[in-house]
Amino acid sequence: MPKAAPLTLHAKRANPNPATTAVDGRPDVQHQRGLTPREPKPKVSLHLVDPAQPELFHVRRDWQRFAAGTSAPLPALTPGAEALLELFHQHAREHGWHASPRNSAARSLRIVLGWLGADAPIREEDIRALTENRRNAGIRRVLQFLGAHNMLVTDPEHHGEAAQRAVEARITSLPTSISNEIRCWVKVMRGQGRLPHPQFPYATIRSYLNCLRPVLMTWTQQVSSLREITPDDIQAALDDRPPVTARNLLSALHSLFRALKQERVIFRDPTRGISLPAIRRLPAPIPTDQLRGLIDRTDGAMAKLVVALIAIHGLRKQETCQLQLDDLDLAAGRLLVRRDPRHHTVYLDELTHTLAASWLCERRERWSRTDNPHLLVSQVTADDLALPPVSNRVLDTIFERLGLTPTRLRRDRILDEAAQTADPVHLIRVFGISAKTAMTYIQAAHPERRSTGPR
Repeated sequence: MPKAAPLTLHAKRANPNPATTAVDGRPDVQHQRGLTPREPKPKVSLHLVDPAQPELFHVRRDWQRFAAGTSAPLPALTPGAEALLELFHQHAREHGWHASPRNSAARSLRIVLGWLGADAPIREEDIRALTENRRNAGIRRVLQFLGAHNMLVTDPEHHGEAAQRAVEARITSLPTSISNEIRCWVKVMRGQGRLPHPQFPYATIRSYLNCLRPVLMTWTQQVSSLREITPDDIQAALDDRPPVTARNLLSALHSLFRALKQERVIFRDPTRGISLPAIRRLPAPIPTDQLRGLIDRTDGAMAKLVVALIAIHGLRKQETCQLQLDDLDLAAGRLLVRRDPRHHTVYLDELTHTLAASWLCERRERWSRTDNPHLLVSQVTADDLALPPVSNRVLDTIFERLGLTPTRLRRDRILDEAAQTADPVHLIRVFGISAKTAMTYIQAAHPERRSTGPR
């Protein structure tokens, strides 16, 4: 049996620490000095979209790996993707975006460009899927930027009127037979029925459907078609609800079943002959301690102006959001409020004039490049290429901090004026309200003038 060859002094010893040896066998001086080895340079993604390669079939990409904003290394950017990302940063600087939304939107765009490249337009559904579980992902900014550079493939499911999408979503949740009947009602409301009708906006249809939905969900467990609904079912649904809710529900039910009978979907209208007693609600004043120092307790120039327009001049919340920049004439001290079918002119008092001037200065300083024509803008709407007004939620947040609502504050202002003058014509001129509404406030402010005799 041959003996094993003895070890010599020239034999290589096993390296007790392989991590200190470089790939070529030489000692890793960087590691011996206590330095961290350099990470390998990222490579370009293997999944770049090639515009010359047709798509055999469409598969939704899974972006769950980046949904929570993980710090996983991203592929290197192609020259075209780097140029597009630099354009995005330049666009953000020109529009004065704050650091947080700018960085969040840039991170989202960087992820998509790293994996898909910039040689072909990016699908809107990829942007939305990427940002589903990432807060402040800047989806609106990214989509509008890509759309402006012809780099976006829009998703039809996310376009169109928001109220229209909400109506369709609520109808889809119903059983097929009843959902078809509801769609027939929507066609009538949109002026597409057998007989000519005014066209109602989808926002009104959504409000009606919100009233109807709880009742429809209950009926779907009992019937397979609205043809089976009887007057007793209508009355039972009304009896189960408070008076105000019941009146709103009855109005929606009248609209629904009248339309279905007109289209010959049902044989008779089960709501015919059903009515509810009228509810007369007079406005009530707000306690003085809640009104004291109201504007001083408001933060921000825009918030102070909003509170003044509603608390002093009695503007409605919706029309306050819709005010146009050109409607404000500081030199003349006037503000035009666009109301259908007529307009109303507000003559600014000294305080409101000062607050309006202060807000215009802040608006010019913060968003000098915005093309939004509305008087009130926010960080979101100032950069939105669709040029929308500020949302109702912005105004609601202002008044929530004060413990009030815009509607209640407006009613209190008109009621206070009615207590001072008792002249309905004066209320009509100052607040631009109807004669019937003016008399309601006069009667609430002066109950001794109301007739208590039999009718």
